[in-house]
Amino acid sequence: MSTKIKTLISGRGLLWLLVLVCLVVSVPSASCTPDHLAAPDTKSTNVSTLDRLQMNLFVNYDANVQPTIQGKATNVSLGLSVNYIDIDELNGKITLHCWLTVRWVDEQRSWNIKQYDNITKLHIPDNKVWKPQIMIFNAAADEGNYPVSTQMILSNDGSFLWVPPAVYTAYCALNMINWPYDQQICKLKIGTWSVGNLNAAYNKVIDYDDLVQSSEWEIVSGRTESVHKDYYSYVEFIFTTQRRSSMYKAIIFTPASCIVILTLAAFWLPPKMGEKIMVNGILILLIASFLMYFAQLLPVLGGNTPLIVVFYSASLLVLSISTIIEVVVLYLATAQHKRRVPDIVKRLLNGKLGSCLMLSHFTNDAELPTTQNNGLPKEMDENLYNSVDDMTSPLDINPTDTPSARALQFDWVLLATAVDRICFIAFSLVFIVLSIVYIA
Repeated sequence: MSTKIKTLISGRGLLWLLVLVCLVVSVPSASCTPDHLAAPDTKSTNVSTLDRLQMNLFVNYDANVQPTIQGKATNVSLGLSVNYIDIDELNGKITLHCWLTVRWVDEQRSWNIKQYDNITKLHIPDNKVWKPQIMIFNAAADEGNYPVSTQMILSNDGSFLWVPPAVYTAYCALNMINWPYDQQICKLKIGTWSVGNLNAAYNKVIDYDDLVQSSEWEIVSGRTESVHKDYYSYVEFIFTTQRRSSMYKAIIFTPASCIVILTLAAFWLPPKMGEKIMVNGILILLIASFLMYFAQLLPVLGGNTPLIVVFYSASLLVLSISTIIEVVVLYLATAQHKRRVPDIVKRLLNGKLGSCLMLSHFTNDAELPTTQNNGLPKEMDENLYNSVDDMTSPLDINPTDTPSARALQFDWVLLATAVDRICFIAFSLVFIVLSIVYIA
């Protein structure tokens, strides 16, 4: 009896088990899984599509390996967009605020846009994918050799675009000989040690349309040269910059013109005026102060001293010689001479040379009568001529030929005036030559 009951119960248990299995199978897609844990629909939103695209693109991706195209290492193109430029003359450095434009292609990172909701571009952090280690080779600073970390753009054709900002400081061989109207040619060698096929971008390699104008410098032109070595390559960006010189006309060239004019004007002052020596002394101090200003403003250069500095130095030398000449002229005009001016010199002064030097009116003054002036006796002008006692030299053969003190003094004053006029012409020619050589 017990054996039958056990067999019946076992049969019934199997029967109920089969019924439960049938009920479970008959329930249509029943599930007790919560909604927030359910698998998302990959076509429901763009975010999910982006995630799926990135997962498919970068599965088993090694960011340390350079991409390939047709079995060869991909080419990298480099361009430059300049925002601001400045040149430090004292240290011989150029500072460039710019944006790099780096492009390359990875054929393994392309996709069909129809399979991913027409997504054509992806923004990817630059630390997630391979990128060339761009740096400046002729850097003049410890910092700023590498561009700033930014995101890059991946297009559906597998092309990468990376536009990082950078501030580069490089050494520049300055040529200051035409300062302040100088043009400087500076080079930036930007490249990488890990890529041997870095080339300049073909389309507008150097872009400075959006350049923030510097207060002193502007870019005249720019060009590039690609340099390839065995294990590295770089692009040489060559800039030609022009200095803005409008301010220097007021603070350098206008005082130089005034110095020249005053130096020449001193020769037209009366020969007895000692103030002309004082004028020259003031001009010498002025030029010395300008030379000190140039020494603080400009670097110490070995072989290309600015021409304007040489002009001021030459003007200082000319003024020193002019001061010596004015001392001689003042002595000739004011000293009490006992000897006459040589006859040959006197004939020249009273001849064509005197006419060319505009000395004829001085001669006419000497020939005026000394006893009658509009019916009144004419007295000697003590302010213009120093009175000396009439004296005769024991060497004179004919004492009656000895000129009066007035005539003797007048001849020497006339000679001093002639020296002034001749020096005016000579120094005018000197300044013209200096202007042509050092300024023009």
